[in-house]
Amino acid sequence: MAMKALILVMSARRAPWGALMDASLETWDAVENPQTQTLYYIGKSDYPKGPKVYMSTSSDHLHDLSARTMQVLAHSLTIPDWEFMARPNSSCYVHKANLVKHLETLPKTGVMKGLVSTDHRGPWMWGGGQYIFSRDVVETLVSNRHKYDEILQEDEAISKLARMCGIEFDGTGMLASIDSTPGSNEFRCLLYGGGESFTFTDFAEMEKAGGHFFFRLKQDYDRTIDLRIMRELKANL
Repeated sequence: MAMKALILVMSARRAPWGALMDASLETWDAVENPQTQTLYYIGKSDYPKGPKVYMSTSSDHLHDLSARTMQVLAHSLTIPDWEFMARPNSSCYVHKANLVKHLETLPKTGVMKGLVSTDHRGPWMWGGGQYIFSRDVVETLVSNRHKYDEILQEDEAISKLARMCGIEFDGTGMLASIDSTPGSNEFRCLLYGGGESFTFTDFAEMEKAGGHFFFRLKQDYDRTIDLRIMRELKANL
């Protein structure tokens, strides 16, 4: 039986994240893949509910992000037929076919994979690097949710809980981060976990990021550029 994955997208309907969620639905998530299903999780809002949307009982604001993340992790376990969870955020373009190929190389259990940072808080998985969990890891996190510190930022809170549960981090995550140069048509693609970083002006050059599946987009000075990048990636990957 083919491996199945749940792509759980951390989202919100507030600006600019609502537009990023819409762009995700129109671009990478419009590409059908029989081995994946997608669920966007948001806070309470007037956004219409649907099969791809989980609406938390918490607010849509940043300070409730940790709470609604644990709520949706618990909800994910009511969804059958997935072995791995890919947890990108709304500022991420996902290449489903490459993601599936990568997941098929991983062990079936004990996977908590991403980019790991270390500081006074101890090792923690950076949320901007996106995550991959095996289902048993999600089960362990949810079964210990009474130890979850919702006051912390979502990535720090999940990492702290994982350490308390004895879950080992796999820091060999893969990420392609695309940054634009203000006032220029030049972009930079920083590659983590495989390949060499490069600059480009033509999105056809993104073939150099072959094998990558998480593409981080975060142009803080103008988030509308991220919408353009999503559409360019859809046309060129």
